[in-house]
Amino acid sequence: MSKSLEAAAQAAYAKLPQPLQRFIYKRGWTGLNELQAAAFEPILEHKSDVVLSAATASGKTEAAFLPALTWVHAHPAPGFRIIYVSPLKALINDQYRRLTDLTAGLNIPVTPWHGDVSSSRKERQLQKPEGVILITPESLESLLFNHYNFLHQACKRLAYIVIDEFHAFMGSQRGIQLVSQLHRLDNIAGRRIVRIALSATFSNIANVQPYLRPNAPQQPCVMVKPQTQRADSLALQLRGYDFGPRRSDDGQTLWMLPYKSIARDIFRLLRGSNNLVFANSRAKTEAVAGMLTEMCSAQHVPQEFFPHHGSLAKDLRESVEHRLQEGRLPTTAICTSTLELGIDIADVESIGQIDAPMTVASLRQRLGRSGRRSGRAVLRLFIPEYDIDPVDLSSQLAEETFLAAAMVELLLQRWYEPPQMEEYSFSVLLQQTLSVIASVGSASAANLWQLLCATGPFWMTDKRIFAKFLRSLAERDLIVQLGDGTLTLGREGEELCSRWHFYSTFRAADDYRIEHDHKEIGRLPLNRPPDIGTPFVFAGKAWEVTFTSRERRLIGVKPYDKSAEPLIAGEGLGFIHDESCRKMRELYLKGKCPQYFNKTAQEHFERGIAYFNHYNLAHQTVLESPAGLALFPFAGSCTIFTIIQLLRRELVHAKAAGCHIVVEYCSRENLKAAISRLLAAPPREPRELVSRISRLEENKYDEYIDRSLLELSFAHSHLHIPAALDFLKRVYSEL
Repeated sequence: MSKSLEAAAQAAYAKLPQPLQRFIYKRGWTGLNELQAAAFEPILEHKSDVVLSAATASGKTEAAFLPALTWVHAHPAPGFRIIYVSPLKALINDQYRRLTDLTAGLNIPVTPWHGDVSSSRKERQLQKPEGVILITPESLESLLFNHYNFLHQACKRLAYIVIDEFHAFMGSQRGIQLVSQLHRLDNIAGRRIVRIALSATFSNIANVQPYLRPNAPQQPCVMVKPQTQRADSLALQLRGYDFGPRRSDDGQTLWMLPYKSIARDIFRLLRGSNNLVFANSRAKTEAVAGMLTEMCSAQHVPQEFFPHHGSLAKDLRESVEHRLQEGRLPTTAICTSTLELGIDIADVESIGQIDAPMTVASLRQRLGRSGRRSGRAVLRLFIPEYDIDPVDLSSQLAEETFLAAAMVELLLQRWYEPPQMEEYSFSVLLQQTLSVIASVGSASAANLWQLLCATGPFWMTDKRIFAKFLRSLAERDLIVQLGDGTLTLGREGEELCSRWHFYSTFRAADDYRIEHDHKEIGRLPLNRPPDIGTPFVFAGKAWEVTFTSRERRLIGVKPYDKSAEPLIAGEGLGFIHDESCRKMRELYLKGKCPQYFNKTAQEHFERGIAYFNHYNLAHQTVLESPAGLALFPFAGSCTIFTIIQLLRRELVHAKAAGCHIVVEYCSRENLKAAISRLLAAPPREPRELVSRISRLEENKYDEYIDRSLLELSFAHSHLHIPAALDFLKRVYSEL
């Protein structure tokens, strides 16, 4: 720590109330660390929003609360003084224990507020609001909905709002709900309440400030992060696996059997220690955990490998969490993203990742769980490749290996995906509109637009769009107009708001029945059905989607004779960023194998380079293959999706296949003619490309939104038309 920071730390310590000084003394701290010293004055000043960015276990909670509690202690007043918002109830329970110790002697009570907290504790706060409230967005929505008048008194002297794991909210429907709630609290208090965002992944305030307080560029915001990054070391290995043929002789896709070799390595390398191993789907989480359970039983050793995902019963999840928190018994959790966030668990020895991660940001967050005490993080990636298949270009080019390596290289460069800052989010706007109306009884359209759109986070929705939005709600009896012109809840709106899950923006995964030839072959929990034409593996075989019905929770399929992967049950398929695919191409072009590859992974890398050069993909983007014409844009999910929609507009049958596109039943001449028509008459507006998609409902309340508005929102979120047209121009010149 520099001399100036040491002086700042001493000055900050001197300003702390004596109970907080005693807290530091009892903990054996020598003083405030660099982050806490740097954050103290900006927060204590009580003028600017503050973003705290530092590694996991760097004391971000104390960096936020020491100065905030100091200010609150110096300005005593009734009501809520600090609201702490967390994405997880388990994290609230952890922070409750920490903050109870921190506030001992300050006479500032700390109250957790979520669905598992007793009504009597909440009732005491409703009778006499005070202190620090720890809450989830869903419980905060319930307060705004049911206790609007109470909040006028409780938040009159609210000083700070602290948002933990803020990166988990950014770019999500839940994040838009949260910033709308915070704006509503500002409106209730009649002033801008200081916001403090905590995360381990931020590096650029330009990516955070517009999301922390949308539509308010004039509000000052300060980012605080350590000047000297902790000199952590990273032990890193990408382990490759030969999986044999993707399909058996009878055409079955054997997607899970080869994962036994990964499970054997996990058993050999991780047994006897605490670890987190992440998988991209619940199906693989359960399958690998089951294999490890069998291995423990077969070798007569204690069970220490457990699955952890959102579909498990609460007691099963908490049992694994308690083992990790206590750190007494060796425990390895095979998990989805459920253990990615900052639940206060004991330091884990290593992080594992089965298959390529979907984003660099999630990989970075997961890695922060390892090496918290030792300063030495350990990351193992378990990346399979199937045998070379003349029909399967993905296996020839070892795309999974190159995608994983691209993610790691970007991680080492400290890059991660920026959140999408601009969204219509009509589903959340519907929830917030009904919540505001219900909280006050009735409201005018002008006041709703002013609160939620003109000054709030839904600023992309102008008056014309908002009027159409309100008409779609009225047509579905969610709202009705009173004689004085104000809007109140209709019968369907009252029914919707009375449901216990109204306060959340995410939809619980529904079980979809999968049928072939009118015979059920199984069920999957999915947030939304896959698009028609999507291939996937289920029950050991490959299928192609022929139709879907959200109302009947039904997916119709037919056998598929090419390779496929399982659907990610209950989770979004994720969006791979353009930068990750550009890094893939860079790895192909350089041809230099990273040092952290094991021998098998090196062989896969060399195979990918050989086929990349054989197909001359450095200089051409179109390749004739047994499956059809293959297009290689080396672009992310949105760009690939846009290219496919553009081609389908010209009746060209195109589909995604790994990280490239396959055009079936189309000659080079026909493809060239189709692209020529596209370039001569590109879409006049993005909505044209999604008008053919039968189901656009992705989010919880989309079913109530007018189709034209869904097209507007879907096109904005999913299409990259300029990038797609640029690629098709290259293809046209090549053809």
